[in-house]
Amino acid sequence: MSFERPDILYLLILLPALLLMYWWYLRWRTARIRKIGDSELIRDLMFRDSDKRRWIKYSLQLLGIAFLILGIANLRQGSKEQKVSGESAEVVICFDVSNSMLAEDVKPNRLTQAKFTASELIEKLAANKVGLVVFAGNSYVQMPLTRDARAAMMYLNTINTTSVPTQGTAIGSAIETAMLSFENGGEKDDKKGRAIIIITDGESHDDNAEEMAKKAASEGIKIITLGVGTSTGGPIPLRKNNNIEGFKKDRSGNIVLTKLNEQMLNDLATDADGVYMNLAEGKRVIQEVYKTIDELDKTVDGDFEFTEYVNHFQLFLGIGLFLLILEFLMTDKKPKWVEKIDLFDDEKK
Repeated sequence: MSFERPDILYLLILLPALLLMYWWYLRWRTARIRKIGDSELIRDLMFRDSDKRRWIKYSLQLLGIAFLILGIANLRQGSKEQKVSGESAEVVICFDVSNSMLAEDVKPNRLTQAKFTASELIEKLAANKVGLVVFAGNSYVQMPLTRDARAAMMYLNTINTTSVPTQGTAIGSAIETAMLSFENGGEKDDKKGRAIIIITDGESHDDNAEEMAKKAASEGIKIITLGVGTSTGGPIPLRKNNNIEGFKKDRSGNIVLTKLNEQMLNDLATDADGVYMNLAEGKRVIQEVYKTIDELDKTVDGDFEFTEYVNHFQLFLGIGLFLLILEFLMTDKKPKWVEKIDLFDDEKK
């Protein structure tokens, strides 16, 4: 069993800090009450007040939050173990992380849609060796070739527009880095089918993309380009604390409009005897990419891979919501009708 979004679990670190803050608040509150007047008189006036109930309410609240975090992280269990008995290829997914991928001409934005498609591709290609390359102005290996689909998902979830510090869209550099991944992490088998999947909006700012694509094709590497965005385009939002504060502008003060360059991506795939598709085609993209990879020459392997998962997020979210509702309905004061029957064994204040 593993979490689909293990990075979300870091939020659990906040819970001890919240507990410590609440403990400090109660101490401060007690000290303030003592300054009001005679402590015995105050206890008589606040006889329904219950510190135990406050702790129970706050504990329920923290537990509810903890279960919600676990639910969002999504604990998954492999339900189908399939033996890869003979056919696998090597695939490197090149992922565009330039700022133009934040454009919202597709919802919620290009980057999110691209990551969703990439996750479906990784699950579909679980029998093959898959690697990840991120690129903007430069390119880097995010994950070397592996048959561990769960690890690939984990690396995919960490991808964002800060993954590469230099801005731009260096597709040629991404292809070159992908080819090096085959050399460094591949099986050195000339008969091994290899493919590079490039997910981008196609706003290339380098001149050697076509040259590198042809070089890859000459070495028997299939190039698949997947375009994300629209031909009408959209502005690039500038965010602060998840709020849009404006849009990227050029030196003249005009809002920059980023558009999907389908012609370039189609030409790139054609020059390399590959395939181009737009992510707007939905499930057909996954099917066609899988078909293209499946037609490649493959070699014999014998690893085991989980290809299907059972998600358990519903259980954690349900428990979390139940605890928060229970906390909301519970009062921190002893009800009048239980003054004589103290269910929580509280001392009267």
